[in-house]
Amino acid sequence: MKNIDNKSNEEKFKCVCSSKNILQQNNKYIQSSKFISNGSFIIFNDKNIIKYNFDYDLSSDFFKLDLNQSQKEFIENNYIYDYDLISDKYGINSNICLCSKDNPIRILNNELSLVKSFSLENKQKDAFLSSTFIKYEQFGLNIYTGKNFLCKIDLIKEKEMFINYNKLYNNLSCFGFNIKYSCYFLGSFSNEILMCDYKTDKIIEEFKQNKPVNQIKLLDNKNYNIIVGYRNSDYICIFDIRKMNNYLYKLERDSLTTKKINFVLDNKENNLFSGTVNGKLIKYNISDEFEHKENNNIDYPKKFNKEEFDIGIYDFISSIDLNNELNLMLITNGERNDNYNEVDYYFKNYNDSEDDLENQLKSQSYFQIYKFN
Repeated sequence: MKNIDNKSNEEKFKCVCSSKNILQQNNKYIQSSKFISNGSFIIFNDKNIIKYNFDYDLSSDFFKLDLNQSQKEFIENNYIYDYDLISDKYGINSNICLCSKDNPIRILNNELSLVKSFSLENKQKDAFLSSTFIKYEQFGLNIYTGKNFLCKIDLIKEKEMFINYNKLYNNLSCFGFNIKYSCYFLGSFSNEILMCDYKTDKIIEEFKQNKPVNQIKLLDNKNYNIIVGYRNSDYICIFDIRKMNNYLYKLERDSLTTKKINFVLDNKENNLFSGTVNGKLIKYNISDEFEHKENNNIDYPKKFNKEEFDIGIYDFISSIDLNNELNLMLITNGERNDNYNEVDYYFKNYNDSEDDLENQLKSQSYFQIYKFN
């Protein structure tokens, strides 16, 4: 690992905004956060989504968060499981799709107003609620969602196409697709990756994994590469989709957590960022991933360059997002504190009052925005 001194850290990552100064948070647990345009981002709590607008001048390094706006918020009546952003043909985020417990699939616009909802039903008209993952097919016009079933939503026809149960659809967790290939990939909390035919949706092959899979990214700029993140693991793996039985690389990270978001890539797919349980930021340079030789053999580098940064966060980093145009990084950090054994511990050992115990149980989670070079 390359050593970085504190001065270099400050030069590379400068905090320009922190929600610790925003009273509106009310200690709600923040699941994750995401840029939706050059001037706004959204925060996902357990049961609501909040939109913030900001002004940022890249040349002068001036950042201002708009707190006087009539705040945009979407309130769900149950726990939000997953979300994704829908982009138009120009790559601009135009809608947000989300799934939540015991609710239809929601489609929201960028102002967090409900545009459309889809109730998932099979041929017997038994409602399939509580799909636990949702993913917009980035290069097409469909949404994939499900759990122990798979459903494809056609956004043009506005029609749900239920794909029958398969015994391997066991706790599906994530989806990966690239228009260059005729297949897509499904990850599972049951330690599996499924390769499926894009036209027929039939499973082509099953690949056993050592950990529950919770993030899949098929790269656009690197031929045949797929990056896989795992739940409660201290590594991220890179595979060649033609040789999925063995990984090419295991990228180490200190993040033994159940969180869904493991990593994020810059828009050129040269750098991979991930957070750790103790607030460190990890960066892997994967720009020289591999080269094709004339005889079609693949020459893989032995090891990627890894950098670790102390950016002033000292608890778990749960999500990272990038705005490459403005060189901004949005980081969510903190844990949900709902362990009742800890209540007993505090009460017996510190004789805290009931009010103090209630405050200690509140989730301490925040978002920070950094300028990066």
